Amino acid sequence: MKRTAIPISLCFLLCCISSVTANTNSAERLDDVKSQIKSLDNDLSKKKANREQLLNQLKQQSQQISNSNKELRKLSSQLSDKQTQVKALREQAGIKEKEQQQQLDALYTQIQSAFMHAEPSYLEMLLNQQDVSKISRGSTYFKYFHQARQQEIETIKQSLTKLNEQQKSLLLAQRSLQNLLEKQESQQHQLQRQATNRKQTIAALDKTISTQDERLNALKSEEKNLQTLLDSLAKKVIPKAKKEIISPSVKPNTPFSRQIGRLKWPVSGKLLASYGSSRNLGKLTWQGIVIKSATGNEVKATAAGRVILANWLRGFGLLIIIDHGEKYMTLYGNNESLL
Repeated sequence: MKRTAIPISLCFLLCCISSVTANTNSAERLDDVKSQIKSLDNDLSKKKANREQLLNQLKQQSQQISNSNKELRKLSSQLSDKQTQVKALREQAGIKEKEQQQQLDALYTQIQSAFMHAEPSYLEMLLNQQDVSKISRGSTYFKYFHQARQQEIETIKQSLTKLNEQQKSLLLAQRSLQNLLEKQESQQHQLQRQATNRKQTIAALDKTISTQDERLNALKSEEKNLQTLLDSLAKKVIPKAKKEIISPSVKPNTPFSRQIGRLKWPVSGKLLASYGSSRNLGKLTWQGIVIKSATGNEVKATAAGRVILANWLRGFGLLIIIDHGEKYMTLYGNNESLL
């Protein structure tokens, strides 16, 4: 059979503010719980497998990030060394430039002094064409003197050229290292973003798994209680006269099977869940109806029958089960009180 209901109370029961009603056959309910357990088990197995896969990927990424950090430290050290070398070359070039300028200044001063202050000056000897031997000796002196200065200046110039070439080479190496460092940093940031996303996904999975584990444990407990209940009901005989309930809307002798499809709600209120609707637990669905009713509303049996259980049951709260014959039962649970 496919008819189910667990209302809040019967004619003699009072509902709480958030009363919940549903209609179900206890044996079907047990099958439903077992089906839910199987579905949850399968879903949890998939989620846990997915979680393990993500954890392995996260492990690999963590290792990649670690290797990337090592490479970054190595590149940073190399870049720092290149920067130090470039700085040293610039300082050497600055010193050589100062030496070159000092040599040029000294040469200029000496030439100026030789031409302007000699007794007689070299310039006068040339203009007056006197004492050819002196002119020749003076010319030779200034020639060698000039050559020596020029050679020293040329040496400094070559040294500067070499320093500039080394500096250019180091700058190119520095630029190459800088580009490599930026590329490595970009890759590291990407790895870190991916790792963060995976951590968030794992956290969400952990939360879902935890919730479903709790739900699964609750269902297993409910399954155990239902099985115990059914075993107990199979052995227990309740005096019919004492426990018989008559629905005012149905003739007592009307078979339950003829009332299927024409049964009234056991209580007025807002329908929260209908038969076959999703329970937000993967593929699980409701196997009954859930009704929210106001305090004080009486919950009445949907059909004539006899009470075979009136007690508290985990997962159902205060529960009444009515046997309608023909192997049909209705369950009325989550009541505030049983009157």
